[in-house]
Amino acid sequence: MHSAAVTHSSVKVASLLFRQCRHEEACAAQAAQPIPPGLLNTHQFRHMWRSLGVKLSREQAAAMFLRHGCDVQGLLPYEVFAAKLQGSPARLLALEPEQKGPYKASGGGWGFKGKILYRYCRKPVFPPSTWDGTLAAVSAKPPKAGLILEWVYGYNGKHNTAPNAFYTANQKIVYFVAALGIVYDPANHTQQFFQGHDDDISCLALHPGHALVATGQVASALDGSADSPFLYVWDATLSPPTSVQRIDFPAEGGSSSRLIVAMAFAPDGERLVVVTGDNRHTVAVYKWRNKQLLNQGVGHNGQPPQVYGVVFNHFVAKQGAGGGAAAVTSMFVTYGVKHIKFWVSTVDAAGKEVYSTSQGKFKGAVKADVMSAIFMPSQWLVTGSPSGELLV
Repeated sequence: MHSAAVTHSSVKVASLLFRQCRHEEACAAQAAQPIPPGLLNTHQFRHMWRSLGVKLSREQAAAMFLRHGCDVQGLLPYEVFAAKLQGSPARLLALEPEQKGPYKASGGGWGFKGKILYRYCRKPVFPPSTWDGTLAAVSAKPPKAGLILEWVYGYNGKHNTAPNAFYTANQKIVYFVAALGIVYDPANHTQQFFQGHDDDISCLALHPGHALVATGQVASALDGSADSPFLYVWDATLSPPTSVQRIDFPAEGGSSSRLIVAMAFAPDGERLVVVTGDNRHTVAVYKWRNKQLLNQGVGHNGQPPQVYGVVFNHFVAKQGAGGGAAAVTSMFVTYGVKHIKFWVSTVDAAGKEVYSTSQGKFKGAVKADVMSAIFMPSQWLVTGSPSGELLV
């Protein structure tokens, strides 16, 4: 029964095409165009389809002529063409104009009613016969109604290896969830949000003034730059929290930085140490206000995260240096998977800041992951291990 219905439909289509071809032939005769009977040229063929609501390009018409048998003069016997279509109604689909991809939000074209090729569909799709393109134009505009972020629940500190929660100068708590920097006021039980990131935040650092916050994120694919993570420095005391600086970390030499794994401000607040998630865990020291890169070196080799955090020695400035040696201007450590690394900054005779590094030794202690670290006023460094033991 289904086969009979299809055959009946194809006969009707072939009959319609045949009548339309005869009409084109009659119009050509009235215009005194010397074309033999029963034949159409490509111009007439395209005009015939256009009268039926189908736009056919010159290239498509030429391809149809070659496929269905044109003569040596390039003319198509339309009776033969109609008969072939009668034998296979699916061939009509080949005449439909094509559009690759869905309707675009900009650029118009919403009235297209032909064949649409989707990336995720093996076969082409067609809009409904009652398709109204003006509805697509309306839906391409943002709705008048919107959503307002009121509250963020939860805290994702379980799987974060870097420090990720701090008190600000006005006794508020700053932390992050997903792509949001959150400032929580426990006195009033309210939240404010920094929304500059476009993908998950991976680490957080607090400025010594306890007002500015640095947050680094994973590389996002939303803007097509999946190899470029970035960080923001923002003011957590403003309402709403406001960006002060942004530093990007594009891929270099074909190696992606992937994410920011750890950060820390220097005691003077002018320098920011950033550890990126490339296989070298590159450690970069910035004058963050003008994005000046002061030093760059290897943190630890391996699949990230191998470095869990950065901690500055807040007491080194009081020690200075003696015996004509270069003065130590700053010291920090990076720590993580079974390692701790010391970074010491000195100023040479030319006034240039120079960094030297050395690996920490576990000596008699079992070599384990270093989960946290802090310098004591006595210059001793205390580290924490996964077992809860402290190493000095």
